[in-house]
Amino acid sequence: MRLVQLSVSDDERDDVVDVLEEYDLGYTVTAGAGEQDDRSLVGFLVPADAVGPVLDDLRDEGVDESQFTVSLNADFANFEGIDSVQNQWQNSPNRIAPQSLRSKAKSMRPNTRAYLWMMLLSTVVATSGLLMDSPAVVVGSMVIAPVVGPMLTAGIGAVRNDQDMLVRSLQMQGFGLGAAIIGAVVFGYGLKWIGATPATLDVAAIELIGVRLAPSILSVAVGLAAGAAGAFGLATKGQVSLVGVMIAAALIPTAAVVGIGVAWGNAVVAAGALVLLVLSTLAVNLGVLLSLVYLGYRPDAVDRGILDFGSAREASVVVATLALTVLVIAAVTLGFLYQASFERETTAAVTETIGEDPYRGLDVVTISAQYVSPWTVDSQPTVTVTLTRNSTAEYPGLPNGLDEPITERTGRDVIVRVQYVEYNRSMSSRTAPAPNPAGANPWDSSVALEPGATTQTLIGNTLLHRPSRLRSPS
Repeated sequence: MRLVQLSVSDDERDDVVDVLEEYDLGYTVTAGAGEQDDRSLVGFLVPADAVGPVLDDLRDEGVDESQFTVSLNADFANFEGIDSVQNQWQNSPNRIAPQSLRSKAKSMRPNTRAYLWMMLLSTVVATSGLLMDSPAVVVGSMVIAPVVGPMLTAGIGAVRNDQDMLVRSLQMQGFGLGAAIIGAVVFGYGLKWIGATPATLDVAAIELIGVRLAPSILSVAVGLAAGAAGAFGLATKGQVSLVGVMIAAALIPTAAVVGIGVAWGNAVVAAGALVLLVLSTLAVNLGVLLSLVYLGYRPDAVDRGILDFGSAREASVVVATLALTVLVIAAVTLGFLYQASFERETTAAVTETIGEDPYRGLDVVTISAQYVSPWTVDSQPTVTVTLTRNSTAEYPGLPNGLDEPITERTGRDVIVRVQYVEYNRSMSSRTAPAPNPAGANPWDSSVALEPGATTQTLIGNTLLHRPSRLRSPS
């Protein structure tokens, strides 16, 4: 429940009371004193979902909310018929009032100094987790990242036509993610300088970094869903703090990968992760905006329009910010479409080749490609294909067998890496085991091996070979 108080003139008081009684709300009226003796303070209890409709009806009756209006959380409330009122609004569209949304959004804007420091610290944690290949540490960096506030307030500023909120939020996003990248670069160079990590480390081979080397359709889906979830959490009774972790998951580790790529001199890693970072940021903002529009939020008459300028300097700042945003969107969109087309053709080529007779024993696990820029046509991107096989069969010609169709389909010279996930398949329970010596365990491989043979054991993704021990028949 919410406790709403507003100051109304004596002429408006009866109309206000009529609206509150229409909604069956509990209310009190306190006469003003001194200079306010011609006004009254009306306080009423209302479900959070009903604040917007009630204020809209009061506004239609001529109530001027700018005089004095406040909405507070009520930990405890009771009046005649409260259960009926709460039940009535329980199944209604669950959306807070636009005024509450605006106020809630402004309260989420962090202090600039604290924001930048927390972004730096979260990136240090993310960089450490990525280099250690530790998902737990990377998740910890998402928890402490304060990125959710600027992400949500930008969408609110756009949908409410609030120039100050939109421009400031976009600037905070740029400064925060820029600080994160710089922090990762400095931290990476520091680790190399003190010898904590090898200077020749192949960062692209680290699994948690490898999944953040290029944008994809899935990364767009994650960003859109994270932004939409954040908007729903903010505009309803959802948990914004939990959604903030999801938003940070799409951004903070990727910003750290950009810094790692720069620190280790890997331009492909840095460029691919940077495009992924910008694309994810755009997707999150778009998800927030579309969700707020879907929930019915529109500009207010009291909002300062995005294109309303008070001075030439202010106009230049706003126009420059919006122009840079549009330019970045256009460049990233072009790069993403090119990458998506390359990955689609690569997937088709690999799938078609692996389906041929010589490779019937193989199954595709993943296909990953480094970022392919439309502006660097001479580069050779690396395509990594992970396959499963249940035998020790070798396919030495497979990389070249994949290289040719991928190059033909994409028009780009590529480098193909093939890696295998080995596994051993158990025998069916309906299949009788082969004869074994009397009293021997039929599933004990040590009795069925010749001298000098080896056994194979799969531990994780590593196939271990070891000499077998022969057991003499008893």
